[in-house]
Amino acid sequence: MSERLIIRLNSHTDDSVLWLQYNDKTKEVIASGQLNNAQELDQLSELAKRIRVQILVSGCDVSYFEVPLPKANRRQAITAIPFMLEDELAADIDTLHFVYSAIKDDTQGVYVCAKHKIRQWLSWLNQANISTSELMPDYLAIPVVEETDLSILQVGDNLLLRTSLTKGMTIDCDWLNIALIRLAQNDDELIIAHYDVEESYHLEPYIWNAQPLVLPMEQLAMGIVKLPINILIGEFEQNKKEYNHLKIWRPIAIAAGILILLGGAEQIMRVNQIESQGLALKQQSEAIYRQLNPDVKRVLRIKSRMTNELNQLSGGNQNSGLSAMLESLQQAFIAVPKLTPETIKYDHKRQEIRLQAEGESFQQFEKFQKELNGQYEVTMGAMNNNGDKVNSSLVIKVSS
Repeated sequence: MSERLIIRLNSHTDDSVLWLQYNDKTKEVIASGQLNNAQELDQLSELAKRIRVQILVSGCDVSYFEVPLPKANRRQAITAIPFMLEDELAADIDTLHFVYSAIKDDTQGVYVCAKHKIRQWLSWLNQANISTSELMPDYLAIPVVEETDLSILQVGDNLLLRTSLTKGMTIDCDWLNIALIRLAQNDDELIIAHYDVEESYHLEPYIWNAQPLVLPMEQLAMGIVKLPINILIGEFEQNKKEYNHLKIWRPIAIAAGILILLGGAEQIMRVNQIESQGLALKQQSEAIYRQLNPDVKRVLRIKSRMTNELNQLSGGNQNSGLSAMLESLQQAFIAVPKLTPETIKYDHKRQEIRLQAEGESFQQFEKFQKELNGQYEVTMGAMNNNGDKVNSSLVIKVSS
């Protein structure tokens, strides 16, 4: 496939979205444009079905760190890197996604991004029926020019800076002077390769070398034929063939997982119906099962496995224990539709469910708690406000 669709996503839903269709064989732009916001991504759905899709995200949301590694026990040292960086990070490490570059000169480079940001970007694409397995920070798409100290590309009100094969940043234009002072470190001979940066930003005493003029998105497209790093690894790895069918970040997927695995005889019948719809939904069932049972290597006779687990969890009585709790839980989510479950764990010994959820306000959590209070003891954990989203944990326990 010689054509690619490159989409640059910003931090917020209302931010504009740049896109470009590029032909690698002819080295030319087929089409390009700008969407007013992420909700208009569905305008690219048909094009995305036909060609390879690569996603660039604002480097403002992806930080880069370098950590020295010992010569011995490097594998153990790498697993400890998140804890080594804990004092430098503004969020709990459990809420962050870490992507490691190649080790160079006994130094490990690591890119850090908030998990809720990645889920947000994937949600936008998912709602527009756009699938991709490639996502990286935009500043890594700028060329590294020999005999210069850094490269700068202007995209609207943002400046993308790249200082080496692994390092870079995305900043607002007004922050350029501060960034250059930090990068120069009293070096007046700082040489900058720039791609159509407005002349008003050509600060002295630095040396500004103009590069060949092309569209900003065209320049980025030429820089990511092969991604230097990919954010979509580990828990965010995407299977392109399954992506359009597996809605992992939407409430309907969580509800489907609960109904398929734990919902009783009626839900087992629904599994049979879903399996009969074809390979795509069968793969979705296996993916959900693997998510709940990460130690399983091979999934054989999935319906039988689901039935056995259902019997074990419900103790042979569909109206007691976990089944009854899940029915109540489902009704509470219906009453508060904008509250989204992220993880659900069941402790059989304690007879309690531990739930991690995301909503739009504190009041949604309070309403959810009230829906369950009459039947169960509900303990709410600390609430975290991440921009326009609120996260919290809840413990739902059978009343003693």
